[in-house]
Formats: sequence, structure tokens, C-alpha cells
Amino acid sequence: DNCPLDSNADQSDVDSDGEGDVCDACPNDSENDADNDGVCGDVDLCEGFDDNLDADGDGMPDACDECPADFADDSDGDGSCDSDDACPGFDDNLDSDGDSVADGCDVCHNGDDTVDTDSDGMPNDCDVDIDIHEGNNLVSFHALPDNGLDVDSFFGGSSIYQVIGEGLFSKIDNVSGGWIGNLESIAREDGYWVRSDIDTEFEVQGENIGSITYQLHEASNLISYPYATSQGVQEAIPSDVTDATYVIIGEGLAAYNYNGAWVGSLADNNFGGFKSGKGYWFKVRSEALCPGIEAGEPCDELLDFEYNTPSGDVDSRLASSSLPIAPEGFEYTQSTAQGFYFVESASFDGVEAVAGDWIVAYNDNVVVGSWPWTGEFTTVPTMGYDGTQETAGYMEEGQVPTFKLLKSEDGSLNEMTMDVVSAWTNNGHAVITLTGTTPLPEAVSLNDAYPNPFNPSTNISFEIPQDMHVNLSVYDINGRVVAELVNDFKTGNTYSVTWNASGNASGVYFVKLAAGQVVHTQKIMLVK
Repeated sequence: DNCPLDSNADQSDVDSDGEGDVCDACPNDSENDADNDGVCGDVDLCEGFDDNLDADGDGMPDACDECPADFADDSDGDGSCDSDDACPGFDDNLDSDGDSVADGCDVCHNGDDTVDTDSDGMPNDCDVDIDIHEGNNLVSFHALPDNGLDVDSFFGGSSIYQVIGEGLFSKIDNVSGGWIGNLESIAREDGYWVRSDIDTEFEVQGENIGSITYQLHEASNLISYPYATSQGVQEAIPSDVTDATYVIIGEGLAAYNYNGAWVGSLADNNFGGFKSGKGYWFKVRSEALCPGIEAGEPCDELLDFEYNTPSGDVDSRLASSSLPIAPEGFEYTQSTAQGFYFVESASFDGVEAVAGDWIVAYNDNVVVGSWPWTGEFTTVPTMGYDGTQETAGYMEEGQVPTFKLLKSEDGSLNEMTMDVVSAWTNNGHAVITLTGTTPLPEAVSLNDAYPNPFNPSTNISFEIPQDMHVNLSVYDINGRVVAELVNDFKTGNTYSVTWNASGNASGVYFVKLAAGQVVHTQKIMLVK
């Protein structure tokens, strides 16, 4: 009798393990407690493993617990244990902005949370850091807060004291200290001229704006650039907008639509391109919005426009964010009124301008703009008078600037002439060719030798106003000719010759120029 406790002659053995049920510790488990955890196999929570090992205390043995370290296992239902969640409490799989950070843990919604260039805890897409220089700055904002967009709150405490939008204006009243004007609040789709009395940084943090649908009207539109990532003009503008737009103007930069391709300083990625925190003027053709319109007639149609989304590296930046530094003496002040001249070619005495040369723009004798020669369509900014003391003497409507070529090889500043006289207008542009020639002398002259005294060579230059026979000779103190440098028929021009006196003795010599009926002499001294 394997179970003497059972009085039945026919013992019950449900699990057929040869042990009567009354004496069987696990009457429904033929292997009794195979995993030796003190729990019969028929009621094991984790068959084959120790039911008593439950690190998180959730009642499910560790070996059969999908999340052995989490009491609530996957409480947010995203398929990831709470302890492994990238975004605890939220669905890790919901990432609408594609930045690898779940929406529930996004710091910058609709932006890339992984890029924070200045390491301030706010990703670039929701962080607008604008370097403001003293004077005029053309800006916009790719991120804005939900509130506090009124001009007083937005610029309060900053060095900015004046803001100009498209047809809108506000400034700080020196009497009351408050803002006055018709510009009441900052809008995400608009660009602005802001004036500061110092160099500073202006920071705005808020919701990433992302793509915007702008509605462009005919003529000039001052709009924002809604991305933290820079991109070139050609890449950023859809073809249909390129067809309708003929000029885009930034702060001291401009791009011109030349047969469907953008050229000019703004289209040059060394200095141009659309950049975070900058504003831009788009000039739209009336005939593109209203085909067949007569000149002077208003066009009320609008063009819907969105920038192409920047592609490539999410933190890509163009090569430079600053303008070229003008040579000393040829600097100018950035004005809110500006025009641009796209120079197709520039040559002086038949020689084309080269890299290192500069084109300088003048209003009378006042420098109003300058730009290094970059080849075809070099874009020379010309600043206008905007009512401030800093721009006094700058261009005004209808005036015509003059241009000079600053040559890098000798530092000479040479007068240039436009092929087509083009008057200056605010936000205007003209495509021109510049040429110049060395002016003919007005009289026969013998210029000072250089160096003088000398050893052993000196340069002697002279000018003649017209074609004539020229004799240039050197005499010693006794009146004897020691060198005949020129004895020929010359056309009107400026000439320079070198006398090497290495074979002559130290002493005083005389240079004599005889040109036509005119004679000039000059004393020089050889010192060995």
C-alpha cells in the first residue's frame, strides 16, 4: 500500500505517478515539483523555473517576466519595458519630427532635439541666437514663444530701440520710455530691420516654426527665413517662385535671377545663402502674377510660396556668416535703404579685374558701398540715406553713384564708367558693365625721380598730352650726356624708365626732358 492513509481499496491516482492522491504532494502533477521551487507544476506561474524569484515584486517570476526589473512592466504600452524606455511614460514609437526623440520627451517640438550648438539646453530649431551689430540689422525668427510677442515685451530689456517692418514701424519714445508706432507685435512670417546702439546677442526661445506658406504680392515683400539650418538660394527656392521673382535682397547682399539661375553675393555660399535669424526682401514680377497687365496697373493676385526644406546634415551651415572686411578707408555703414549693382565685367585699360581687386561705390566723395571682385555679377551694395546721421550723404532716389576700381597689384584707385547710367533706388538693382582707362596727361611734365638720392638705379617718369618726339637724357655736372634713355616718337601717355648708374661715379646728375617745344630738367644724386 503506497498510501496507507487511504482507506479505499481502490486508491485514486489522478496524475498516474504511482502515488495515491491522498499521499501525493502534487496530485495533479505527474512530475510533482520538477523545478523544485515548492510550487506544483500544474500551478507553476513559470514552469521549469523558480517561481520564488521575483525581483520587481509584480507576481510574475523573473524567468517568465518580460520586464523583470519593472513592477508595472510596459506601463505606457509602447513595447518597451519602463526601465528601457527612452521616453518614460510616453510611447517611444511616436516621433513625428523624426529626430530620434519621442514626441512626449521633445524639448523642441517639430524640431531636431539632437542639435544644440551652443549647449544651452535648447536645441537649435527652437533657439534663435542673433548676433546684433551696432546700427541696422535685417532679421527674422525661426522660433517664437506662444505669447509675449508684443513689441514692448519682445524687445524689452534689449539694446534694440527701433523696429521697421514692411510698411510698419515702432520705436522707443525717449520721453515716456514706451514703444510708439504702428508695429504692434512680431509675426513668424515677417522680416524686420532692427536698430541697436551696441554690438550684442539677441536670443529668442520658443516653438519651432518650420514650414510657412507665404503669400507674396507684386513688388517688394519683406519675409522671414523659417529654419535654423542654412541653405543656398538656388536650393531653397522652388522653380515656380524663381520664375516669378527677379531679385532677393538681404542685409548688404542680393541675388539676381539671370535666366532662371540665381547669381550675385546672396547666391554665393561663401558669404550668402539663407541663414537663421535673417530677413529677406523678395521682389516679384507683376506680370508673373497678372499676365497681360498694363504697366502701372495694380495687380491684386498673390503667389503662394514655401522654402524647400533644408536637406543633408541636420546641422549643416554655410561656409561663412559674415561679410567681407573692406580695406581701410573704404568701409561704409549698413543702411535700411540699399540698392545693388550687379557688375557683369570690369576692366581698366583693357585688363580685366582680378581676385583681390575691389569695386568701390561713391556718392560724390562719400563711400556708400564696396565689394571684392568675385567675377561675373560681382554685387556691389550701395547704401542710401535713411534719415539717420550715420547715413548722411548716402544715395537718394534718382541719384547716380560713381564707381572706382581699387587694384590689388599697386593699390591704385581708378575711375570707372557704367555702360548704362542707372539711377539709384531703394531696394533697386541694375546690371552694369564697368570700364576705365588711364586719363591722358594735360601737359608735358617730368615727375620726381624715385628714389633720389639713389644707388645704383632710379625710376624716371614723364607725361605727354599728345603724340610728339621725346628725348630723355642724363647729363653730368659738366653738361656731358652720360645716358640717353628715350629718343623716339611717343603717343600721348604716361611713361616710366629706369636708369641703372652702376657704371657711373657718385655725384650730381641732371635729367633733361625735351618733348615738342617743352624742356624740363631735374637734379638727381648718385651715392655709392
